[in-house]
Amino acid sequence: MDLLKQKTLLYAEDEILVQKQYTNYFSNYFKEVFSAFDGLEAQNIYLDKKPDIVILDINMPKINGLEVANKIRKDDANTKIVLLTARSDKDTLKKAIELGLTTYLEKPITREDLKSTLIKLSQSFNDESITPLWYVDGYYYIWNNKIKELRYKDKFVFLTKQEISLLNLFIVSKQRHISYQDIYETVWYDDFSKEFKESTIKTMISCLRKKLPPKSIKNTYGLGYSINIY
Repeated sequence: MDLLKQKTLLYAEDEILVQKQYTNYFSNYFKEVFSAFDGLEAQNIYLDKKPDIVILDINMPKINGLEVANKIRKDDANTKIVLLTARSDKDTLKKAIELGLTTYLEKPITREDLKSTLIKLSQSFNDESITPLWYVDGYYYIWNNKIKELRYKDKFVFLTKQEISLLNLFIVSKQRHISYQDIYETVWYDDFSKEFKESTIKTMISCLRKKLPPKSIKNTYGLGYSINIY
């Protein structure tokens, strides 16, 4: 569930003690948790914060959870929605499922059910273009293969064009050792005027290391360099 550490959650529950208990629980798994006591407040927080995930109790004052989910779905097909219901009414659940929910839970909710839901939510974000790399201080360095971008704590890590090519080479090669020649041919494949020099490559690797966690790139004498993901 590590990907949830990069996500925000809106949790709407009108029972004060229950809300406080589960808000604390959710805070262990998400980057930020917003809480609401009624449907109108939930709707306003959604519009302001645009959370990645919304967990709504169906039975709430002012606007019920099903209506809030309907309003969200009118313009937003991506936000993950989970509905909490104390009802066993099949028609209500059918309407909820038609909204394209990630899942729903019947109250009272067990910790086991909640944990399973969090795992399901995490899996729903799973994208082959997103690669978690190093886990440091409660957050992952995240590599986006589609746009060739590195982020940490949801902030962009600036890399030069050559550093991006080099890091991507390490990632696609996984933990295989990469030679100086491999690096030269990958980083400067379109620059035939660039002379092959080990010193130039060493300098580039040194600069890249400064932007990554300690010991993220290993040097094995006679074999070359490899990425060390932890």
